[in-house]
Amino acid sequence: MIEAAFDADVVISGAGPSGLMVGCEAALGGARVIILEKRDGPTWSRAGTLAPRVMEIFESRGLAERVLSRAKELHSNPFSQHNIWAGLRPINYSALDSDYRYILMFAQLETEKMLAEHFRALGGDLRLHSEVTDVRQTEDRVEVLYRDADGQEQTLRGRYLVGADGSKSTVRNKAGIAFVGQPASRIAVNVDAFVENPNEEPLTVSNTEAGWAMTYPLRDGITRFAFIDAATCKRPPSEKIELDEAKEMLRRVHGTDYGITRVDAINSFHDALFVAEKIRDGRIFLVGESVRVHYPASGVGMNFCLQDAFNLGWKLAATSTGRAPSWLLDSYADERLPEINALIDDVKRQLAIQFNFDAEHVALKRFLERDILPDSEVNLKICENLAGLSACYRTTAEADGVIGRRLPNLKVTGGPSTAQNTFELLRGQRFLLLDLTGCATLPAVHPDVRVEVAAVDPGERAALRGLSSLLIRPDGHVAWAHKQSLDVVLPEAEIREWLNLPTETTLWTKPAQMFAKTGARQ
Repeated sequence: MIEAAFDADVVISGAGPSGLMVGCEAALGGARVIILEKRDGPTWSRAGTLAPRVMEIFESRGLAERVLSRAKELHSNPFSQHNIWAGLRPINYSALDSDYRYILMFAQLETEKMLAEHFRALGGDLRLHSEVTDVRQTEDRVEVLYRDADGQEQTLRGRYLVGADGSKSTVRNKAGIAFVGQPASRIAVNVDAFVENPNEEPLTVSNTEAGWAMTYPLRDGITRFAFIDAATCKRPPSEKIELDEAKEMLRRVHGTDYGITRVDAINSFHDALFVAEKIRDGRIFLVGESVRVHYPASGVGMNFCLQDAFNLGWKLAATSTGRAPSWLLDSYADERLPEINALIDDVKRQLAIQFNFDAEHVALKRFLERDILPDSEVNLKICENLAGLSACYRTTAEADGVIGRRLPNLKVTGGPSTAQNTFELLRGQRFLLLDLTGCATLPAVHPDVRVEVAAVDPGERAALRGLSSLLIRPDGHVAWAHKQSLDVVLPEAEIREWLNLPTETTLWTKPAQMFAKTGARQ
């Protein structure tokens, strides 16, 4: 189909965090992107924190400082090294191998605002008051029908469509993708009150036979009091909770109502669990709550949705602009479905502990908090999972070691770029060819090949010990690793395959001293 027949390369339904993240990544990579959003803009919502991996993603796109600056405007102290698992402490992020060894207090509203500004700055087209009503796809395109701000029916033609339109996703329903799971049976409650955080620490949590309690600031002057009231947690989630009733619940669970007289919002959230039976159908992809709805255990739901969207966005850009191999879009489901399933399993484990308040479960909670969670290995494993740092995208069954894992931020010690570290190198959404030895002759890449070359300092990281060379994907995950230096081995086959480059394409204007090909996608 000729170019003029398409209104966009990528059409996205929904301008929540997931839809905006896909849009930013696709636009950064050169795709023409239109986002349709039925709302008039961001609204106050439930997610209130950003995880370490999401902060790394933002840093690799030049957004982290903007987020941190805004967080410091909203909070006198927006950082917490502590998190919860199954509602329990202590979970301590201080041992993580990351520049961001904390959770950041940052409301979803602010994340949406920042991503929307970034999307527009990248040339993206965000259309508010625009509700998708129908979807059709053929072998070479998708047609999206929507109602615009004037109530007029419009049609867009795109190469690909992304459904980021929430749990009642029109895109998912029109594509005929089943949403399988179980309805809600229990609720927790958030009371967002106009009071200062009454505690010294940013995040506090406790549990007794009366229920579970958590407190953290949404911003200075507004504090979130979250709780599960053992006496009322099985009430229907659709029932509205008035202030007087919420204060009564707080007194039972928190031991006080904190003198609250005015609230910004009182919201209940439930334990319903639904998962889409697939996340791709032809040219239609799903992200965010269009894919899964679950209890927000440990507050990681939005953060994992953002990681799904990040994985998909750069691949849509590369495919839309002809820079991708045929298998690249297939890898979205191959890579993210295992992470989605692992998260769902972890949510189930946490529910089994957090929502039970009989004497036996309270005894179990005390044992976990006292004897199990403080163990350094247990704590680190849980933190890596919650932080989003444990994701591993294996390309073959034989792959091991660092292949598929995200690379921590490394200091750049040489090369043509002025970037100070690898996250800065990733801001152009290019592949990175890295020398870990500090003494190899670096090849010069042809300017038409989307690869940056640099020497980096691996530090004392055990996972990188014995390795001399790495090829890093635009999302920061390792695509290739070798024990020999770039003087001896260059990943020519891997670069050609990942970037869809034919054998006649010139990769190097100055190769390293010696040269040997390696097998593709090892």
